[in-house]
Amino acid sequence: MENPRRLYYLDDDTDDLHFFREAAESLGHEVEIFVNGTMMLKALKKEVLPDIIFLDIRMPVFDGEQILDILKKDEQCKHIPVVLISGAFAKSSVAHYLEAGASYIMKKASSLEDLNASLVYVLGIDWGSFRAYA
Repeated sequence: MENPRRLYYLDDDTDDLHFFREAAESLGHEVEIFVNGTMMLKALKKEVLPDIIFLDIRMPVFDGEQILDILKKDEQCKHIPVVLISGAFAKSSVAHYLEAGASYIMKKASSLEDLNASLVYVLGIDWGSFRAYA
């Protein structure tokens, strides 16, 4: 891999966390996983920040949209692309998430092959000019 990335992934489902880690590491990326938003926000106080943050939309305590709001108000983190991930989301909410600062909206993959394909696509995006969903 020519351009390995440092990724953070926040999800309350540990199976999804490990599935994501397996896929991203198989592609040569470094992944830190978090089961709650407080842990991830604490980790973001480190000097080495992630290249991209992936957030599950639906979680207890802090949901993905709340974490996104915190990140986009933080001077240290607001430049980091944030990909919201969900098993299901209303297409009508996509514009809302993008306006809130999400860089991309991605459906949760049901297979390792699908997740690898989604990650290859997302990690190849030029974040300076791109906003969409899949």
